[in-house]
Amino acid sequence: MNKIVMLIACVVSALSLSAQAALPNNAKLSLDKNNIKVWTYQNANNPVLSYRAETTLDYSMDHAIALVLDIANTPKWAPNVAKAELLSRDDKKGEFILYMVLDFPFPLKDRDMVVRGKMSKDRNGMVTIKNKALSQGKALDANYIRLKNYEGDWTFQKIADNKVKVTTSGFADPEGSIPQSVTNMLVEQQPYQMLQKMKVELAKNNKLPALPEILK
Repeated sequence: MNKIVMLIACVVSALSLSAQAALPNNAKLSLDKNNIKVWTYQNANNPVLSYRAETTLDYSMDHAIALVLDIANTPKWAPNVAKAELLSRDDKKGEFILYMVLDFPFPLKDRDMVVRGKMSKDRNGMVTIKNKALSQGKALDANYIRLKNYEGDWTFQKIADNKVKVTTSGFADPEGSIPQSVTNMLVEQQPYQMLQKMKVELAKNNKLPALPEILK
């Protein structure tokens, strides 16, 4: 069962693309190590635990953003993402739609989801990518359970030329017959693992695509 818990945790993290709004009063600092902090909290409108995690990376802000937007290569560093496909992207509007297949262990059925993303850059230079699951956008596949209740985002704030503060937050209901208690258990581990893997991939990948015009 612990393998299932950790898988769900990693999947939520992999899907989660966080606004810098104040944390709710019930947020708990669940993990603080290796320069990564993770808070978890319960939203009254959502039975699945939400989280926020943040770290600072010794890379340029553009480099970190480009990694997240390089959708085809997401499976290289996002745990349990078997496939990631960019369906469309409008750089003038700062919008994109992507499709993901998530690898769940037997006997659980794999999941898939369609996500709409919105990119923006504020007057202070902070970049935000907000994502939300769509109910349509790609035909249902009988091999997968479609995830429909997901929201999340990333924010990137430049600290110096080669230092960026990265924040990620969100939630994802895994659907199906997985107990909520299992889904919520160890949620603090998912964003931690995600940000750790992000550091590793950034160190390996120096040839990332250019950012869309809206983020320059």
